[in-house]
Amino acid sequence: MKKIIVCLVLIGIASALFAGGQKEGVPQPPKIQRFSFSASNPGGTWYTMAGGLVQLLNDKMPPEIRFDIVASGGSVENTRRLAMGEADITLTYSSHLWEAKNGKGILEGRPSDNPRILCELYRSSHYFVTLKDKNIRSMKDLEGKKVVIGSPGSGSSDNSRRSLMALGIKVVESELAFADAARALQDGKVDALGMSGHPASGIVELAASKDIYVIPFSDEELNRIVQVTPFFEKGVMPANVYKGQDKPVPCFYFSVYLAAAKTMPDAVAEKVLQIMFSPEGKEYLVKVHPQFKGIRDNPEGVQQIGIPYHPGAEKYWKSKAK
Repeated sequence: MKKIIVCLVLIGIASALFAGGQKEGVPQPPKIQRFSFSASNPGGTWYTMAGGLVQLLNDKMPPEIRFDIVASGGSVENTRRLAMGEADITLTYSSHLWEAKNGKGILEGRPSDNPRILCELYRSSHYFVTLKDKNIRSMKDLEGKKVVIGSPGSGSSDNSRRSLMALGIKVVESELAFADAARALQDGKVDALGMSGHPASGIVELAASKDIYVIPFSDEELNRIVQVTPFFEKGVMPANVYKGQDKPVPCFYFSVYLAAAKTMPDAVAEKVLQIMFSPEGKEYLVKVHPQFKGIRDNPEGVQQIGIPYHPGAEKYWKSKAK
């Protein structure tokens, strides 16, 4: 009996101490919700863009909502993570979103209903870069050369491989992180590299010390690439994107989207877009990277991919249509 009384007394003391710690009438801090943002790696366009966007969101979101940037290879790895529930928000290519939904390509036999569209970020270029002293002046000149096709798990790598296959050009391919690829080209260890998006910081740094050459696609080559991959379209990189690149360069383009997991709360998804598309948000993002000038709703493109809008995004875009 004494043991029971002692136990009851101890329980009472513990309860009193706990209640004392929870001061009556004092609100407790809200639980922090964390969301993983799968990004890219140094030297690529997305590393800069994702870093800036995460900074903006963490500055403007309520303090209980935090975004954590997670390094990745790029679009392939980002889309797989999103599809498998390993990321909450990411940058991804339209083609990879379609493959994820339909269990094709990068997710062969593993269709996923997890990705949801927030907005289109921009139309991105894909191109190949070499050094002028390599005397490589056309895509055909890459035959048999050492080419870094992109970072492992990146969309750049996937785009390089698709375009080279479409053109029947065989190269000695390798994959390196974007900054490492630029250094390898500078050091003469490879002959060229493939890149998606411009300007890419690794190539900007390379062009500051070496004379680079952005290899143009012929019209016939672009027709063949677009025919093989319907998510690609013909385009031109403007002149003076890089030092020494004083003429426009024909290349191919595709769409880049900001996508989130369907499990992201609707209010958070809507708030992401409210922050991004506010005058202050847009001004900041364009300073981070000029590609942010292209952020928009693209309902036709979303319909082509066949992935639904996130409910929070749908609410935001409907409010803007009024």
